[in-house]
Amino acid sequence: MPSDWTDARIEEALDAWRWFPPGARRADGEGYVLAVTPGSFSLTCAYGVRGADGPEADRILEEIRERVLALGGTGVRLQVTPGSRPEDLPLRLEHAGYRRLEDADALAWELSDASGAVRLPEFPAPDGVAVREALAEPEYEAFVELSGPIFGDPEPPPATRAAFREEFRRQVGSTGHSDRYVGWEGDRPVARAGMEIVDGVARLWGTGVLESHRRRGIYGRTVRVRCEEAVRRGATLVLVVARAGSSGPILRRHGFRPVGLVHVFERRFGADAGA
Repeated sequence: MPSDWTDARIEEALDAWRWFPPGARRADGEGYVLAVTPGSFSLTCAYGVRGADGPEADRILEEIRERVLALGGTGVRLQVTPGSRPEDLPLRLEHAGYRRLEDADALAWELSDASGAVRLPEFPAPDGVAVREALAEPEYEAFVELSGPIFGDPEPPPATRAAFREEFRRQVGSTGHSDRYVGWEGDRPVARAGMEIVDGVARLWGTGVLESHRRRGIYGRTVRVRCEEAVRRGATLVLVVARAGSSGPILRRHGFRPVGLVHVFERRFGADAGA
């Protein structure tokens, strides 16, 4: 039986993956969507950039800058996906003052085989480390505090941090899930990971392991645990955007299907421009 998840459907699912941080100001334009978090360049995102040609793309980039500043943003992160246009968009971003932040592999895993049986990726369980969903406040704090050491992102503004906490409480209270996971070695948090399920697609995000605990199979364990939960909640496809030089090769070796490259660019404005 052929898979329902054709290459075209998977690319559509990737293109539909958009994250709006709690408290972000949304702005829809012709050829893009913005999620602007005032005072935070790392939590301001531009999605779905489409320019019919080069001049149109340049106009969109200038309009994004103007709207981000008008909404209190100090910069923006922009994803170039396989569906972004025009084809020379990365070069145009560099000319507009963006810097390439990272290249990532978009990868997919179908959660059932041709017969309909559950299909999970095989990762060995690391010794001494357990991955659990964060459901209590101390577990949530552990998840949050790992962000700086793992990713190096700046602390979000206080109002944004409070909005994230409130979102956690509301989500756990209404669904019994936070979709945030922490890897524990005893009582020490050493890894974090997130998941969002939309229209049968489990989007894996925010995965990282402390440098001192890498190459022990902890990353793979976070993937396996989330895939198991995705099956329990009816998802049929897993999507992950993984760093091309680190986690991407791990997932490829374990059978994840390449979708395409995602290029992440960043531009900072105002006081943050020289940072």
